[in-house]
Amino acid sequence: VKVKIPFGNKYLDAVFSVPEKKPTYGVILTHGAGGDMNFPHLVSLAACLASHGVLCLRFTCKGLNIAYRAKAFKTVVEYLKLSDDYKLSGVFLAAIARRCGKQNESPK
Repeated sequence: VKVKIPFGNKYLDAVFSVPEKKPTYGVILTHGAGGDMNFPHLVSLAACLASHGVLCLRFTCKGLNIAYRAKAFKTVVEYLKLSDDYKLSGVFLAAIARRCGKQNESPK
């Protein structure tokens, strides 16, 4: 379920991955610097969480500044808390960064 979350004078693009049964817990998920919420590993993680009964709300946060990102996370948390559709017992926050460079490379 695609949503636009009000954030100052703009909007944060976001997507809910909703489990079949009413969820008790949720995860708010975003990407690392330079990415967006549609990286395949984030989409896959959100689908996996939903298939195990956990609501997932992933969003795109284009700011590199840590204060900006914290404010965006706070806004998304408040949006979810005020939602009439999802009343959760708890929410986990996660930011997943994709590793750059060669995989499995030993440090020198």
